[in-house]
Amino acid sequence: MIRRTLFTLLLAATLHAEDLPPAQQILAFARAQLPKQPIRMNGTLKERAPNGFVKKELTVEMDLNWGADPATATYRIRDEKSGFTADGGTGFQCLEIQWLPSGPDFDYSENGADVTNFNPNAEIAGLGVTWADLSFSFLWTQQAETLKTDKKLGRDCYVISVPRGNNRLLLWIEQETGRVFGAKEDTPAGNMVKEIKVVSVKEFDKLWMVKDLDIIKPLENGRTSLRIENVEAVEK
Repeated sequence: MIRRTLFTLLLAATLHAEDLPPAQQILAFARAQLPKQPIRMNGTLKERAPNGFVKKELTVEMDLNWGADPATATYRIRDEKSGFTADGGTGFQCLEIQWLPSGPDFDYSENGADVTNFNPNAEIAGLGVTWADLSFSFLWTQQAETLKTDKKLGRDCYVISVPRGNNRLLLWIEQETGRVFGAKEDTPAGNMVKEIKVVSVKEFDKLWMVKDLDIIKPLENGRTSLRIENVEAVEK
């Protein structure tokens, strides 16, 4: 009787998983909700100690053109307080991305010098946030799996699993709107490495884009926040 019950539960779970939309369809729907016109964003990345003290602050500039063919984006990171700029010091970083059908093409530089062997899952200045987190490159991944449905912030979401090295990144994508409602990175043992919380979004003509994020690393009791102060559409 116990064996039959376990088999029935396993079969039900399998059938349910097969009824879910494939991950690529869900990710394509999420990408389709991004603004098509070029967008420019400016803000800050702040690493905070457990007591709230700001340990490090970097300025962020983003030029996003998801409506281009192929979609493109440029990210610039500076440490203004330390005086690092594009023509001095070592604190200026720039990433240009093209999302080609074969996969993303990265052009990364530090202080104007090209860097080879770029890793999009590398942390930005040790802040706990990666280039893949900042650029939402996981929406273009070719390796993903739909795991289940779940509630997030009271909304019905699909849970998508994306490989991240030896770990996996779980995405909560709202079924109705395609918005990313949050994410978390787990180890193979199921321990949470970090959680990405969407604090606010910006809408353009009923399309969406994430505006503010919190990245929480419970094992280190750390928190990094992305806050965007200015968002504007750029004339083509």
